[in-house]
Amino acid sequence: MHSSYIKKLYLFALTVLLSFNAKSQALHSHQSEDKFVSNTHQRSIPFFARVSSENLSDSNSKPVKIIYFGSSVPYGHGATNFKGYTSLFSDILKNRTSPFGTIFETVNISRAGDNTIGVLNRYNKDLLPQKGKYVIFALALGNEGIHEHGQPMFEQFERNIKRLIEKARADGYIPILTNSYTRNDYNAQDYAFIKKMNLLIHQMDVPSINLLGAVDNLSGKWMDGFWADGAHPNDAGHAEMALTIVPSLFDALEQQKPMPKSTKGSSIKLSKNRSKSITIAFTPEQKIHPFTTTISFKTGKQGTILQINDSTGNGKVSVSKDGKLVYSSSKSGIITGSSKVDDNKWHKISVTHYYAKGITMLYCDSTLQGTVNEKLITTGVNIGGSEIPKKISFKNWLFYRSAMNREEIKYLVKDSLLQSSLELYAPLDQKKKSYSNPLINLAQSLNTIQKITIKRPTVSSKNK
Repeated sequence: MHSSYIKKLYLFALTVLLSFNAKSQALHSHQSEDKFVSNTHQRSIPFFARVSSENLSDSNSKPVKIIYFGSSVPYGHGATNFKGYTSLFSDILKNRTSPFGTIFETVNISRAGDNTIGVLNRYNKDLLPQKGKYVIFALALGNEGIHEHGQPMFEQFERNIKRLIEKARADGYIPILTNSYTRNDYNAQDYAFIKKMNLLIHQMDVPSINLLGAVDNLSGKWMDGFWADGAHPNDAGHAEMALTIVPSLFDALEQQKPMPKSTKGSSIKLSKNRSKSITIAFTPEQKIHPFTTTISFKTGKQGTILQINDSTGNGKVSVSKDGKLVYSSSKSGIITGSSKVDDNKWHKISVTHYYAKGITMLYCDSTLQGTVNEKLITTGVNIGGSEIPKKISFKNWLFYRSAMNREEIKYLVKDSLLQSSLELYAPLDQKKKSYSNPLINLAQSLNTIQKITIKRPTVSSKNK
């Protein structure tokens, strides 16, 4: 008992010492959260996650450093006091509890006006001395000169991004990419370049973040009310962009969870049952605004395919009596589709929501079924339940923390696995052809899906 008390006292003292150290660094560092260090254009955002004596150990007491390395938007331009999307995500890391007791520290060495050439030129001087573990390359085609010079700048960006990935890995860093986003001077050709580059980033062998789906007005420009000037988001725009980053991404990477690969397994079959109902439920990590969820299904009857729960109510996607898809919003909108899906053939439905624009889109395979104007705060997505068709099969369930454009949806329909902002990839392999757990989540997140079985009361008849 005495040794147990001494151990607890030691851990408590160590916790207090670390806390004092963190406060001291925040007070005395020349790279403070709210100060811009003009000689290096570096802004450090030091913090330490909450540490308790229960999870403190020698292996996780040293902070894991994440470096943001990009241009003016990741630096925070357009936001009050430069508190942009990178700072907001740092707050998310700070306020969530790592299940492994990991302490994360973030540093921002982004600089206004930088493009891939600028970052390559600063790489040795500004990144290597940080001695971090993760680097987020947060660059965009705008500063590359895509609007002025087109294809040559597209090729330069792709070439240099790949070079940065190689250099980072060679120097012991784990690289993460953000994709390109909006500007108010973009034209249709610029927008096409942005979407094409983002598809390439989606499929690179690095984790990536879909910023475009947070702020796009669907023509490549900032959504009204979400920009400070033609090149930068305002506070609201930065807030939307921050929500596209998977909150547990770095915990998953710390556990060496690999990038998911497209899996050809079996499917999961559900049947309507009088005695019980089975629901498979997904709850996003923390708050979600823009999102995309997609799943393949096969049925020959009417019933509910997908339930989308909002903070104000529950919506759903169902098969109607005439075999068409219907989206019933948790608000008041209805989308009545045109594609026939009760043919016992595989179909893929995708629901994508642009929160900033205030629009939800329903796709069946690659065909847009319709749109409804609304703003959702999604709290969960479910399959199964008591209103499903008599028999239905599901496979390849995906959930992204960002909205997706038509080109991205078309890739998903080809069973191409897009990576950016992916929080859930559940193959739903009931026969365990590829994985022993039929509810496994392969995405680089720590989120899970849950099977919920609800038994219905039996009705007994009295003998007459």
